[in-house]
Amino acid sequence: MVGPKATQQAVIVAAGFGSRLQALRPGGQLIKPLEPVGGVPILRRVIETTLATGITEVVLVTGHMASELEAAVGSWGFGGCVRFVRNERYELGNGVSLLCGARECQGDFVLLMSDHLFQSRNLSGMLAAGRGDNGAILAIDRKIKSCFDLDDATKVVADGDRILEIGKQLGSYNAIDTGMFLISGEVVPLLDGVMVRCGDASISDAMTQFIGQGRMGAYDVGDGRWHDVDTPEMYDEAERLVAAGLFAG
Repeated sequence: MVGPKATQQAVIVAAGFGSRLQALRPGGQLIKPLEPVGGVPILRRVIETTLATGITEVVLVTGHMASELEAAVGSWGFGGCVRFVRNERYELGNGVSLLCGARECQGDFVLLMSDHLFQSRNLSGMLAAGRGDNGAILAIDRKIKSCFDLDDATKVVADGDRILEIGKQLGSYNAIDTGMFLISGEVVPLLDGVMVRCGDASISDAMTQFIGQGRMGAYDVGDGRWHDVDTPEMYDEAERLVAAGLFAG
């Protein structure tokens, strides 16, 4: 009997403005994924960690300052391991970037954020756990007290390995969304439907539909660490964590 095909593709969303980090470049032009943490651009750290887990192709979705971002990534020497896809409507929700990337994938794929540092064991563990019969799996963190900016975090209600609710404004929750997903190709028609109805889409729109089907799974990263770099304060914390050796680079 032939087992399931290993997931080989990752979509990394890097199309947004990154306006909340603009204070790092007063009066200048900021390209958030290229901001260095510990001397290495955030996005380079994300791509290197992703490829280290056995992913063979990264579909990088660009938008804001796309030419500059693509030129920088092209100079890093990843070659055919990174393919660029442009989201021409990057002013819309992040679900549009997900849709652009998902259309370029065959079968299951990993979804990652260009501003989320993570340890490789988080991704390799989720890949090993697999998607099962779920439409998607979200890597969650039950170490709520270790979250640097809890107000900004997306909260999750999980029951074992099943996600029941997800959202930033949840009053009661037991885990945090780490920004790492394993997703089936079913997400394309789901988001196409959202776009037809609303003219815009978020990643949460797709995940909410999987939750409604009872097919949104959870993978607990356990002791694995991750960190979102979204504000100057988060950036400073990222510098501290990298200096402490938590994230390879």
